[in-house]
Amino acid sequence: MTDSSLRSATHPPFSEFEFLVRSAIAGGFAGGLAKTAVAPLDRVKILLQTQNAEFVRFAGSWRGAVQALQHISHTQGVRGLFQGHTLTLARAIPHAAVGYTVYEKVSVWLMPTPESRTSFRRLAAGAITGISAMPLTYPFELIRVRMAVETGQSIARPTPWGAIRGIMAEGRSSRGITRVFPFLHFYRGFTVSLLGTVPYRGGIFLVWETLNAQSRAVLSPATLRANQTRIHLAIGAAAGTVSQVFTYPLEVIRRTQQASGKGTPDRMLGIREVVNGVWKASGWRGFFTGLGIGLFKQVPTQAISLASWQAAKKVLQI
Repeated sequence: MTDSSLRSATHPPFSEFEFLVRSAIAGGFAGGLAKTAVAPLDRVKILLQTQNAEFVRFAGSWRGAVQALQHISHTQGVRGLFQGHTLTLARAIPHAAVGYTVYEKVSVWLMPTPESRTSFRRLAAGAITGISAMPLTYPFELIRVRMAVETGQSIARPTPWGAIRGIMAEGRSSRGITRVFPFLHFYRGFTVSLLGTVPYRGGIFLVWETLNAQSRAVLSPATLRANQTRIHLAIGAAAGTVSQVFTYPLEVIRRTQQASGKGTPDRMLGIREVVNGVWKASGWRGFFTGLGIGLFKQVPTQAISLASWQAAKKVLQI
């Protein structure tokens, strides 16, 4: 755990309720700031991952990612770069608020002493953090993805309510469980999302805590105080890079499932069907489509999120 986590969880200078509120504010601020900073890159990444017909030609190179950004700006305006961002914030802020708060509590529960701070426990704490808010916030992510993949030239811009109506209308001719419970359409890709979140969030906090511990062991207190923000940004970037690379194929499968309702509205694409489709279309490289811009987006996302989380905690005195 970071020094601030130890202080806040073990010796809060205020009530438990106030601690939870302050922790949630710090986490929500960090999540919202990070997502806003990389929103244009996130939209391009989604379009590349889902192999959108209009953007396939941009896949495979850094130049293509830049050209995709320029194409969106030219055809849809600057607002197009932030299409679906309201839904991103609606998901990211509560997700980060709950996630970081849960991490504060779970990390103390799993690692009450220095001897208990093993790699496995750090990984477990991060994994629990990742899945803690998923059931509540996942529908917002699906709606956001549907808005992000909409590239058609029309007078009306995609809206959250339009995306919601479209998702609810899917599967009307299906005989599956989603016909009885239409709200399950808002959980397309949830299973693979859960599978990916455990190693992804677990890996982020494993690297984050391990490198923070190493920095405290190697650097002097004066150096740490003078360079705290830069150190946190660097460690956050490293954590995001490692986790993104190892779990990226699962993210491609998840995004494809989430976007599939527009192409197969009467049924949900299964994991095996998505895997076969990606493999037939692009081979193993298809599972890493958009990884370049994914790293370009994810590295600053985690760096900003983790560093701003620590900064907000310092301001809020937790």
